[in-house]
Amino acid sequence: MKKFLALILALVMALSLVACGGSKTEEPAKTDGSTQTEQTSESEPKFEKQTWKFACSATENTCWADMGRDFGQMVSDATDGAITVEVYAADQLTAGVQTEGIQGVIDGTIELSAHSNIIYSGFDARLNVVSLPFLFDSFEDVDAKLDGDAGKAVGEVVESMGLHLLGIAENGFRHPTNSVRPIESVADMKGLKIRVAGSELLNREYDLWGANWTNANWSEVYTGLQTGTYDGQENPLPTADGASIAEVQKYVTYWTGVYDCIFFTMNGELYDSLDPELQAIVDECGQKAAQNQRKLEREGDQEVLAKWKDAGVTVSELTPEAAAEFKEVAQPCYEEFADVLTPELIAAFTD
Repeated sequence: MKKFLALILALVMALSLVACGGSKTEEPAKTDGSTQTEQTSESEPKFEKQTWKFACSATENTCWADMGRDFGQMVSDATDGAITVEVYAADQLTAGVQTEGIQGVIDGTIELSAHSNIIYSGFDARLNVVSLPFLFDSFEDVDAKLDGDAGKAVGEVVESMGLHLLGIAENGFRHPTNSVRPIESVADMKGLKIRVAGSELLNREYDLWGANWTNANWSEVYTGLQTGTYDGQENPLPTADGASIAEVQKYVTYWTGVYDCIFFTMNGELYDSLDPELQAIVDECGQKAAQNQRKLEREGDQEVLAKWKDAGVTVSELTPEAAAEFKEVAQPCYEEFADVLTPELIAAFTD
C-alpha cells in the first residue's frame, strides 16, 4: 500500500513539473511600430531621381562639355546618385542652332545650358556688354569683375529671362588671326577681310579698327580662309584650334581686345521647384564647375599658343601704346551702344 501511494505521489509531481514547463513557453516578440518606421524612412532616398539634359554649343572634346560632366558628377555625388546629368554637345538637341539651345532652357524642354554672351545677346542685347572693346585688361581683371558686382548685375539680366544662373564660365579673349601680315597696330588691321562673329557690337569694333569685316557661319570659315575669301578671323584660341585654323593662317595677335563669357544656366521653374537643400547643392556645384571650366579654358589657351608657335605661326602681342591706340579708336562703341547696353550696366564694369 505504501509503495502504491509513493507511485501516485511521484506521478502527480511529474505532471506538475510538465505543467510548469509549458507555462514558460515564450510568446512572439511584440513589434515596435515606431522603430520600424524609423528604419524604413532611413532607407528611402533623400532626393527624387531626376535626369537633366545639359546643352552647349561647343563640341564634345571641349571644356564646355567637360563643365557639364563635372557638374553632373558633383551633383550626383552630393545626392547619392539621385540626379543624373546627360551632356549634349554641339547643340545636338536643336540641330546645332545655338539660339534654340537657349530657348529650350527658357521653355523647360532642356534643363541646363552653356552658351556665349554673344548668343545670349540675341535674346537681350544688354548681355553684349561683356564684349565691349578692352573692357578687361587681364584674366585677373575678368575674375574680379565677373565674380563681383558686375557679374551680379549681368546675372540679373540673365535671370530676367526666366533662367537661374548657376555660374559664369569662359569662352575667353577673341584673338584675330590672318594670312597677310602681323597685326601690331591699328594701321596693320586696315583693309584686312576679317570674318567676325555675328554681333553688331563686334561688327562696329572691327569697322572702327579699319577691317573689311564680314559675317559667315563658322562651318564655312576654314574653306573661306583657305580660298582667300577672308584674310582672317577672330576667336578664342581653343575654338580656332579646334577648327585647324593654324593650317590656313600665318599670324595671330594675342590681346585683350574682345572677351566672351559663358552663361551656365538652369530653367528657372525647375530650380524653383527644388527643395532648398537641393538648390544649395546645385548652386555650389554650378559655381565650382564654372570656376573649373575657366581654369581649363586658360590652360588650353596657353597650350594652343605654344602649339601654334611650334607650327610656325607668328604670335604678336600689343605694346601698351598699341593697346591704348586700339582702345581709343574703338571708344565710340561705349557711347553708340549706351542706350542698348544701358549706362548702368556699362558702369558696373567700368566704375
